[in-house]
Amino acid sequence: MTASGFPEPEALERSLQELRALPTEGALKDSLHEVLVGTRELFQAGGAGLMMLDPDSVLRGVEASDAAGHMLEDEQEQLGVGPCVDTLTFDRVVTTEDLPDDDRWPTLTPRLAGSPIRALIGVPVRIGGGAVGALNVYRDKPGEWSDTERVALEAYARLVASILSAGLESRRREQLAEQLQLALDNRVVIDRAVGAVMAREGIGPVGAFNKLRAEARNGSRRVADVAAELLDAVSRGA
Repeated sequence: MTASGFPEPEALERSLQELRALPTEGALKDSLHEVLVGTRELFQAGGAGLMMLDPDSVLRGVEASDAAGHMLEDEQEQLGVGPCVDTLTFDRVVTTEDLPDDDRWPTLTPRLAGSPIRALIGVPVRIGGGAVGALNVYRDKPGEWSDTERVALEAYARLVASILSAGLESRRREQLAEQLQLALDNRVVIDRAVGAVMAREGIGPVGAFNKLRAEARNGSRRVADVAAELLDAVSRGA
């Protein structure tokens, strides 16, 4: 490790090579878990996790290296807000130096009181030109994330994307691969509906999507169906 706590370039490349050599056959979640454990160990972090879109473009927890990481994913999944949600929605790296003192997600931070999650970074996982998930890493102490750390974690996010793509290309009938394919299929119509709600109500993308999700939940329907219905109404001028 360097004096800053960041891994040496040789150690980073060695870790990436080892993870790239994971078997191409077998459960996707097993391979993803190995990546998350490797991420945590290499960056001497408290934990790492992965959230992915479900078929209705709702961000769901897929895997985490530890209990606190699972809790972080569960709370964001329930609330529809948080650093991983913003990472996916805006398709960019999102960081916080100290999550408990960050006022961007006021409904999330009280639910994580007492957890070891302090400094956190979320990095987009991209397939087909757009973000379909978020790789997140946290530390148990406040602190900044350097540009070098961001670049290295983006390399890990690309590795996650390659593992997921391999799962799709080999047509493994695993739940995660099927979930991702449906998410990719539905993303365009949901994104268009989110844009329509934003324009109509003057709100941001997270708020617009959560309105679609709430309407779907209230009617026990799929978000994709609500989105398609809204776009149909817009096209008819209703």
